[in-house]
Amino acid sequence: MTRRADGGSCASSNSSRRSSLTCPSANAETEEGTAVENAIDRRLERIVLLEFVLHVVTGLRVGAQDGSFTIGGDENVIIRDPLSNRPYVPGSSLKGKMRSLIERTQGMEQNWPIARDRVVIHACRAGADYDRCPVCSLFGAPAPQQRTYLCQTRLRVSDLFLTDTSEQALREAGTTLPYVEVKAEAAIDRVTSAAVPRTMERVPAGAEFGGRLTLLLYEGDDPARSVDLTVQALELVEADFLGGGGSRGSGRVTFQDLTLTRLTFAPGEPRAERVTYKQTIGSLDDWRAHRDAIVGWAAGS
Repeated sequence: MTRRADGGSCASSNSSRRSSLTCPSANAETEEGTAVENAIDRRLERIVLLEFVLHVVTGLRVGAQDGSFTIGGDENVIIRDPLSNRPYVPGSSLKGKMRSLIERTQGMEQNWPIARDRVVIHACRAGADYDRCPVCSLFGAPAPQQRTYLCQTRLRVSDLFLTDTSEQALREAGTTLPYVEVKAEAAIDRVTSAAVPRTMERVPAGAEFGGRLTLLLYEGDDPARSVDLTVQALELVEADFLGGGGSRGSGRVTFQDLTLTRLTFAPGEPRAERVTYKQTIGSLDDWRAHRDAIVGWAAGS
């Protein structure tokens, strides 16, 4: 067995590489008689880095769940960097939202419980299904021991941190709590109509976070499919919301100032070729006008 860079393991094979969307099937029989699909090593050809600014349109709340409770404190606190105390957006929050919205637009079956069965997502259960799946091949799939195929996750989403300009502006704003606003709401009892006050922390509108997506393109991949699905997911987040309280006005965001960098890896070459796309894309609306050129550029042309 060989160990993959992402922590998974693939069965080595001396057969020629085959180009497909996932690890192809070899239908090898184990000693226990279970069919296991060998994951033939596929060369990583390119990495596309998409850096952007996430602009907060309405107050953003990505909550912390540390189980703590402070008398007189806010019931709904946001997640912060423990060293700087600055709010940030976990990459898992953005990636999870992107995946969830794509699954809903594609009508994907919700068939895989995670997080101690509290959450159900879509996950392909067979390699042949994975080959055709637009979601699992990009966002990845859970890998319990009983699954019989091994594949690469192509999209990585890094944590998003406040830009220097926003950090300074929020620090100088003199808010009640550092970097955030405290929003007061009231829950209405449906029987008595009594109002029960509650508060929650939000990153104020106008703040900006710097983020990065990393898209891995393997031998035989279709760059157009991966790039288009990634951007569609970002468009869906813009149309919906990020974080909590979206149905009550929180979490509207936009993606701005998108820059692209391509790393190309040639066999035997000690260093990757690094090429930056010719211009910064101001918004996802502007992206549409450059789509064909970007896809061709991502493919190496």
